[in-house]
Amino acid sequence: MFLKKKFRNSRMKKLDDIDPFLTRVKDIRDDLTIVKEMPPPKEMVRLALNSVTEDWDNFIQGILGRDMFPGWD
Repeated sequence: MFLKKKFRNSRMKKLDDIDPFLTRVKDIRDDLTIVKEMPPPKEMVRLALNSVTEDWDNFIQGILGRDMFPGWD
């Protein structure tokens, strides 16, 4: 339950770069995988898109405008 909560509450901090943030999310996913609770790739992408700072709004709008939702990789 702790890991699931940590996953759901992941947020990018104002001064964070995107790479360390996504690495933190991936690390939590890896921990969840160990206990056989791996979130689906679409949930990973949704979490990342909903958790970044407003500086990424244009990028997110571009992703949401695609015909196909991207995978985590």
